[in-house]
Amino acid sequence: MKCRELEQNAVVYLDGKLTPPERGAVEEHLAACAACRERVEGFSSVMGMLGEWRGVEASPFFQTRLAARLKEEPASQSWWARLWQDAATRPIAPPMFAIALGTVLAIGAVLIEYSPGPPAREDLSGAPEITVIAASPDEPPLYEDLPLLEDYEVLRNFEVLQVLQ
Repeated sequence: MKCRELEQNAVVYLDGKLTPPERGAVEEHLAACAACRERVEGFSSVMGMLGEWRGVEASPFFQTRLAARLKEEPASQSWWARLWQDAATRPIAPPMFAIALGTVLAIGAVLIEYSPGPPAREDLSGAPEITVIAASPDEPPLYEDLPLLEDYEVLRNFEVLQVLQ
């Protein structure tokens, strides 16, 4: 057994909870290593002192006196909690409410006035009219056929066709 392994098993060894082979390995190491032996003796003396230690008994009136002192002590709250508590207990004065309402309405009016409106419609008065002809009721009209419209735009801007017209 190595010193590191003994350090991990020292308390279990002192409690007597090691198996016989493990206990034999620990005792063998303690016989050969003075530093580990001293460490285990230190653990043993500390555990003995802790076993003898008795807690301090509180006086019979301790709880009563503590509760009375806590009631006398001012409650320490954060500034935000105090502000919130004060606002919740005090009614809002009518002028303060009117000012707050007026401010909200003014901000709303400014936002509505300066918000962007719907996009401007393009003037199509000079554009050529397209007649939609459907061969049968099952076929969609030409304006629903997007690839055809894209081809029409390309052909309309084609310079050679404009010269021919």
